Amino acid sequence: MILSCVIGTVFRNFAIISGDTRLSKDVGETVSDTYSKVFKVNQNVLVGFAGSGNTVDILNKNGIFDKDDCPSAEDYLEFLWFLLGNRVVNEPNHCNILVLGKSKLNNGFGGNFHMSDDNVQNQLHLTDHSNVWAPILTPPNIDYEYYQDILISKVQFVIAEQINSPVFSRGMAIKKIKEIHRGIILEISKKDKSVNCNIEQYVLKW
Repeated sequence: MILSCVIGTVFRNFAIISGDTRLSKDVGETVSDTYSKVFKVNQNVLVGFAGSGNTVDILNKNGIFDKDDCPSAEDYLEFLWFLLGNRVVNEPNHCNILVLGKSKLNNGFGGNFHMSDDNVQNQLHLTDHSNVWAPILTPPNIDYEYYQDILISKVQFVIAEQINSPVFSRGMAIKKIKEIHRGIILEISKKDKSVNCNIEQYVLKW
C-alpha cells in the first residue's frame, strides 16, 4: 500500500503540514480516498508519511499519533527513529517520514528520515530553524526537484513579504502558505493518479 504526497513548512513560530488522502496499491489501483497520511500528534508535533501505508496502519493502531507526553518535535522524531530503526514496528519498507513542530528551545524544528529495505543506512535530515524550511515528499513519477524549487520560492516570498511589512502577520503567512501547499498538491493530483484532491492540513502556532 502506497502513500505519495506530503508538504510541510516550519518557521520560528509556526508549522504547517498538508497531504492528500489517497491510498493506492503498488500497481496503482486506488484502495481509499479518505486515508490520512498527515497527523497532529499534539500541540508541539506534526507528522506526515509517504511510502508504505502499512507503517501508518501499525503506528495508528498503537496510538503513536496521539502522544500528549511528547514535549517537542525533536523528541518525537527521535522516538519514531528508534521505534522504526530497531524494527519495533517491522514495516519500514520505503517509508519517508516528515516531522515538524516546536523545538526544545521553542524555535521551529523539522526532521525527515527515509527507511528503506534496500538501504540499511537510514537517511536522516535534521535542522533547527530560525529560517523557513519547506520540504515536499512526492510520488516517484513526479519531478521532485521542480516542485521543491517552486515550494521553496513561493514560501520564502511569503515570509519575506511579512518580514518586510510594518507588522509581521503570522496568520496571513499561514493562510498564504496553506494555499501554496494546496495548489501544489492539486497540480500533482492532475499528473499522478496516486494523489487525489482531498487535502488534509494541520497547523501549529507557538
